[in-house]
Amino acid sequence: MDYLEIHEFDPKLKKKLPETFKILNSSSVRISPHVKKITLHGSRGPAGKFRPDSDLDLCLVTDIDIRLVPEHLLDALLLRILLTTQQNSQCPVKLDVAAIFDHVGCGLRCFYVDKYKKLKCRNESDGCMGVYKLQEDGKGVLLPITRVEKIYPYLTIWQR
Repeated sequence: MDYLEIHEFDPKLKKKLPETFKILNSSSVRISPHVKKITLHGSRGPAGKFRPDSDLDLCLVTDIDIRLVPEHLLDALLLRILLTTQQNSQCPVKLDVAAIFDHVGCGLRCFYVDKYKKLKCRNESDGCMGVYKLQEDGKGVLLPITRVEKIYPYLTIWQR
């Protein structure tokens, strides 16, 4: 399977979250070529207060334009993107990954500002981005996004 191996993370990660940086820097993180950006969320991210057994919450922001992918192929493509990271990465803590894709043609501007207050988006309505996650049984599920502000806070840790 084709994948990209991440060798360098954004320098802000080391400065803002040194423990998480150590974990990721000692890991082998591999992603699908469809991933254009990785953002870190949750307790090992900017939210803080992680426990020793906390996982790493990563959003894999993809270059998929849902308007160009036939609906019957979307599930398999998104599943392949997640499995590329899950099956090929080696990390001392569990990686909890989600594939993010543009659902309405907005360019996912919400992943290019660091605070929700700075977001000037015409699509603040429900369902503006697609979120695809793996369930415990290994099957993928398309989750509805209810409010864009729920993705904050996050930290971009890598981008093409």
